[in-house]
Amino acid sequence: MSDAALMRDRASRLFALALKAREDGLLDYAEQLIQLASEAVEHATTMENQQPAIQQEQAQSVNDRKD
Repeated sequence: MSDAALMRDRASRLFALALKAREDGLLDYAEQLIQLASEAVEHATTMENQQPAIQQEQAQSVNDRKD
């Protein structure tokens, strides 16, 4: 499982905890969990978007060494 997938899994668990906290009337705690989950999703998206650029840089580096 990729790091981004792990981060998305963590976000899912945080959202589930937020839902439970809200059901239990812990609204402030639920909001904090939602914020953390949202940050985890953003981080996963950033990692996914950077991955192709990193792979391209690595491929270019290998090609440069061949020349």
